[in-house]
Amino acid sequence: MLKNSPVDVEGIYNSYLESENEKNREKRYAGNESWYHASGAGSCSRKLYYESVLKAEPTNDLKHRNRRVLRLGTIVHDDFDKAFNLYNKQVYIQDNSTFKNKEKNNKKEIKDLKFHVEEEITIGELNVRGFYDLVAEDGREDEIPIYLYDLKTTAAYSWKLKFGKTSPFQNQGIFYELQIGTYGYAVKEKFGRLDGMYLYYYKKDDSVMKCVSVPLTYVSRAYLFWKNINDEHKQGLPQFRNGISPVQKWQCNYCQFLDLCKPPHKEN
Repeated sequence: MLKNSPVDVEGIYNSYLESENEKNREKRYAGNESWYHASGAGSCSRKLYYESVLKAEPTNDLKHRNRRVLRLGTIVHDDFDKAFNLYNKQVYIQDNSTFKNKEKNNKKEIKDLKFHVEEEITIGELNVRGFYDLVAEDGREDEIPIYLYDLKTTAAYSWKLKFGKTSPFQNQGIFYELQIGTYGYAVKEKFGRLDGMYLYYYKKDDSVMKCVSVPLTYVSRAYLFWKNINDEHKQGLPQFRNGISPVQKWQCNYCQFLDLCKPPHKEN
C-alpha cells in the first residue's frame, strides 16, 4: 500500500490478478497436471520434472509486480484474439475500404484468409499439451499454405537485446523458437503441412511490432528436446547441469520451485 494513499488501490488490483490467475489455471490446467506445457520448451529439466512429473505445489509465488507485468501480455493477447475472430466473421472489401458481412448464400466463392485462434494442441507420444496463438490458412493460394504465429510481448531492455544494432541476439536463448517449434509439430500433424512459423514481437513500452521468421528446422529440434526430457525424467529427478538444469542460472530467481529445488549457486 502506498504511504500517501488512503485506499490500498494497488492491493485491491493485486488481489484481482491473483483471482484471474487462479481462474486461468483452473480453465487451462486443472485435471491436466501430468502433461508437460508446450510453453515450457527449452526450460530447466528439473523445473519441468517438479511441475509435470511430481506435480509439486509451487514453493515460491510470483511477486505482485511480476504478475502485473504478465497481465499486460495477457491483455494484448486477448485483443489479438478478438481481432482475428472478428476477421473470420467479416471480409475486407478493398474497393471502398470497409468491412462487410459474409453472405451465407453467396454463390461466388470468396478466397480469403481463415484463422484458427488460441486452440489446444496435444502431442500424445511426448506427453505435451498447450495452446498456440494463431494459425492462418491462406485461401488466396491454390495450395492453401499453413502459417503459424506466436505473439510475444516484451519490455524495452529485452527488445534491445533482440533487435539492438550493437548487440543483436545477445544473451538470447532459443526458448521462443523451441516453443513455436513444439506448436509447429502439432500443427503439421493436424493440417498435414506447415509452410512457415513466425514470432511477432510487441514492445510494451511504445507498441512497436516486429515479425521474425523461425526456420522450420525448429520443429524437429523441439521434438528432440521433448524426447530427451521424457527419456531423462524416466530416470528420476535430473541432476544439476549447467545449460540444462538450470538452462541459465538467473532463471532460478523466477522459478516457482526455487525453495524446493535448492540449486547450489543459490545456497548461502
